[in-house]
Amino acid sequence: MSDDALCFMTVHELGNRIRNREVSATEVVDAHIRRIEAINSKVLGFLEVTAEMAFEEARIADAEIAKGNYRGPLHGIPYGVKDIIDTASVRTTKGSAMYQDNVPVRDAHCVALLKKAGAILLGKCHTQEFASGPLSLNPFFGTVRNPWDLSRTTGGSSSGSAASVAARMCSMALGTDTGSSIRGPAALCGIVGLKPTHGRVSLSGVAPNALSFDHVGPITRSAMDAALILQVISGYDDEDPYSNDNPVPNYMTEFSEGLRGKRVGLCPDLYNNAEVDSQVMHSFEKSVDIFRELGASVNVIRFEHAERFLNVIQTILSAEFLEFHRPIYEKNRDGYGDVTKKAIESRLGTVSLDQYVRAQRERELLRREVYRLFHEVDMIITPSLPCVAPPVDTWKATINGKEMDYSLSITMPFLTPQNLTGFPAVAVPMGFSSFGMPISLQIIGMPEKEAVILKAAHTFQEHTSEIQSKTPSL
Repeated sequence: MSDDALCFMTVHELGNRIRNREVSATEVVDAHIRRIEAINSKVLGFLEVTAEMAFEEARIADAEIAKGNYRGPLHGIPYGVKDIIDTASVRTTKGSAMYQDNVPVRDAHCVALLKKAGAILLGKCHTQEFASGPLSLNPFFGTVRNPWDLSRTTGGSSSGSAASVAARMCSMALGTDTGSSIRGPAALCGIVGLKPTHGRVSLSGVAPNALSFDHVGPITRSAMDAALILQVISGYDDEDPYSNDNPVPNYMTEFSEGLRGKRVGLCPDLYNNAEVDSQVMHSFEKSVDIFRELGASVNVIRFEHAERFLNVIQTILSAEFLEFHRPIYEKNRDGYGDVTKKAIESRLGTVSLDQYVRAQRERELLRREVYRLFHEVDMIITPSLPCVAPPVDTWKATINGKEMDYSLSITMPFLTPQNLTGFPAVAVPMGFSSFGMPISLQIIGMPEKEAVILKAAHTFQEHTSEIQSKTPSL
């Protein structure tokens, strides 16, 4: 089987072929290593490639499967890991020059679970410095490029994970999401990014950004693949104080049910009625029609608290971001790049303890208000972002002909409320701009109801195959 054929398969497809011994894990790893060697210099998805280790793990996987010791659908599947997630004996730089020689002695909990499932680490994926923003810029290790147009960004901060999956250098990758960092890059790169319920996946071994907002989740090319990965990395971890000790459901059980009878909410209030580019809105309106065609009822619902949302987000994010960075900054402020240093300095002295405590109380009230929305609907759909990927030479997004800095002010209204509440959300491709850049749909669900939104995303992908089958040419 050709390298291209293997690299363009989904996790689900590869897993079936490996299980049936139609292809070996070694062949799959070899195909992906060859593709990384051919195109990574253009895209910069991977910072470090662990080829020797990957081949050794592939040989072990092949031997186990030959003996009938098949571990499950991820056995023999190669993957990438965002470079703020610890990997034993493999460098974890956190996107920072200060940690460029940091080699952890143990795996993050999520990586350990993937290893137990037989998945094979290909290497570490680039991230913005300390995963601190929505760009793909890193002053120390380089700028990640969007596979659909190398002059444009992937977004951040899981920039390398998204670029690597979109460019078919791996079929799955782990990312993290504090305010947009899984869903934003997935949206701009035309793939699937899932932010699970807060606490569903352990944060142990993951460099913090703002712990009560931080999430680990999968970046893939299909909702089914995201479900397969979530099945493996979910579960309680007593080393993570935010970890939920709740049973892990079977995320695949509802996939065949479709959307008939489901209640879908449209809620522009939730993203503060922020302006959306006309091409994005056109794709979104077509997607709404598809949900109706698939048998869902679609209704507009109201939410009167978006301004409160944004104020509380800023207060808590600033305080928790500084809690991690202040000790490092005080010891070595010049070790930071300009963008991250500015992010730290702009927050110093802005949030008092009293303000933080009040914001946390307000957060719980807002979470309850959002939960009430789900008395009326089973899921809420929005555009993932109001624009397509901006050029890396300007970092300017274009929305209805107006240029503006691509920053948290653009991403936050659409994506960060789900970090504040901790509710699950998935980004899925829904179209392309007139010049061929991906446009994305966000599906938001209730806590612990990832299966509902993944089923909706899967059904949507099945009925938009023309969109889903497009690939970047590199």
